[in-house]
Amino acid sequence: MVGALVIGLAVLAYIMLSGQPRTTEEDALGRAADSIGDAADSISDSARDAARNMPQVPAPQPAPTPAPAPAPAPVPATPPQ
Repeated sequence: MVGALVIGLAVLAYIMLSGQPRTTEEDALGRAADSIGDAADSISDSARDAARNMPQVPAPQPAPTPAPAPAPAPVPATPPQ
């Protein structure tokens, strides 16, 4: 699909630069190409404006560290009798 577009644009450029008189069909193709280019410019401008106007979100803060585990109960030195 993209290859066909590139070939079409190359053919249009050749026709426009060859100096031959253009037919109404070629004029229509040129106007269509200009309209498509203008639409693409408008879309990219709108996307750039939308990205510029996005609210700034603060960076996420790290999670708090967990509390230390309680110390184990002391073991008696001598077993009870």
